[in-house]
Amino acid sequence: MRPRDRERHPLQDEEFALVEQVVAALAKVPGGKGQATIDAIEHQLGSLALFGELLLRYPSPLQEQRLGGAKRDLDTLVDTLVVTDHATFPFRAPTQGLVGRAMNMAQINFLRMLWHVTGGLEDPAQAAAMRELAARRLRAAVHCRLVEEVLVDIVTDPAIDRRLRAQAVRNLAQLWGDRLTWRAHRFFPILAATWEARLCVRSIGGTLAGNAEILQLLTQGGDSEFVDLLVDQDYGEVELQAFREFLFDRSSEELERLARRMEVEGMSSIELDSKVGDSAPGAGARDAGSILFEFFRERVVACSARRTAKLAGPRHTAEGYVMLAWLGRQSA
Repeated sequence: MRPRDRERHPLQDEEFALVEQVVAALAKVPGGKGQATIDAIEHQLGSLALFGELLLRYPSPLQEQRLGGAKRDLDTLVDTLVVTDHATFPFRAPTQGLVGRAMNMAQINFLRMLWHVTGGLEDPAQAAAMRELAARRLRAAVHCRLVEEVLVDIVTDPAIDRRLRAQAVRNLAQLWGDRLTWRAHRFFPILAATWEARLCVRSIGGTLAGNAEILQLLTQGGDSEFVDLLVDQDYGEVELQAFREFLFDRSSEELERLARRMEVEGMSSIELDSKVGDSAPGAGARDAGSILFEFFRERVVACSARRTAKLAGPRHTAEGYVMLAWLGRQSA
């Protein structure tokens, strides 16, 4: 692929390098049995390139646009999106943002395909190394989607201060406008590092205080600022509940039921089955990117339901509360 074509492609150099390694390995499969898979990879590469070209056909939300006597810019986008809810947000979001969202999912599915393909290579050592590399690229693409989800969840909550929602829109616009090069580990490393570490944390339970899980999170490479932003602030009960949901991969309602059971039965500790930590990167039949996405989506859906029904419990995920603290720093 020519350098100019790569500039318009959603994959970056390290991802192209992975593709080249996978194709080279498949080309060595005896009897040309890897050719059909090579053809499928090249076809999907071409499809991703079309996404990149389509994305650039639409105006960037970071730039001023004029049509007749009307003007649109970042300020008008802020004014439009801060009055939306989850139902109306896709109707109000700029087209480039919607195309980029679809492109991101296509990129995730492409990298998931590479993850599956590398798992079937004949050389076990080569398969393991390349599969871990594919898994890492896949998780990075999922991180981008999750950061976008966190920001949208904040923008569409009218209970949050307008100043913070406006700052969230500006960050969304930056992500949408720089979609081809935007990566979570460079622009918001707090969440990217913590999501990576969370995949390696095994929820123990114990007293349900979370001390063992926090220690694991930090020793596995979680960003200490993530913990600091949650536990060193003057937060209320709901923020702490959201953090416990993140640590234990259990809803606040379930954790409350477990705490009552411990009290009634006179138990000093309880053992939990770890759902996320037992699926650490590179392990299992399912890719960790999908597991991470589901881990987040289950919590954000529950939080949204509580807001709608005015139920007790966290209104946002732990990631959302950390993002709010970060947005507060930006707009201070």
